[in-house]
Amino acid sequence: ARALVTDPELLILDEPTAGVDVQLRRDLWRVIERLNAAGTTVLLTTHYIEEAERLCDRVAITDDGRVLEVATPDELRSRGTDHVYVTLSGVPASTPPLDVEGVIESRLDGDTLVVTATGGGRVAPDLLRELEYAGHEVIDLEVRRASLEEVFVDMTGEEAAVEEAAVEEPEPGVVR
Repeated sequence: ARALVTDPELLILDEPTAGVDVQLRRDLWRVIERLNAAGTTVLLTTHYIEEAERLCDRVAITDDGRVLEVATPDELRSRGTDHVYVTLSGVPASTPPLDVEGVIESRLDGDTLVVTATGGGRVAPDLLRELEYAGHEVIDLEVRRASLEEVFVDMTGEEAAVEEAAVEEPEPGVVR
């Protein structure tokens, strides 16, 4: 609080919202946004990815003390894989073959074709053309961009490490 009274040019905040309730977190976010809009540079460390996504112009992804990447949240999300959900009229007997640049994989989930792609927004028009050319009627299409959390997990491999730790069996008689 004392740092805020002096109208600093640089404000360093180390996990300012850790352990606070939702309302206080939102209040702190508004204060940080106002300070930044008024010209204060804010250096923020956080474990809350949605906080970094909302408050930061640039994000540094770190892993074990190493900086892996520094970029805007949008630039980081563009490095992830998007999902394109295409609702088709009728359920195809099998997943339609797709020869569209950027498509990584596709699968059917009922009447919805789920396509994993790089640059889902760029892939969508070609995907629509190919499906319609193959005789499929498209009812709806939704592109879900990769989240910053998904990009973080891809870059750090944290999900695999957590899964491995969860599967690890304790030695008999050893309490951890």
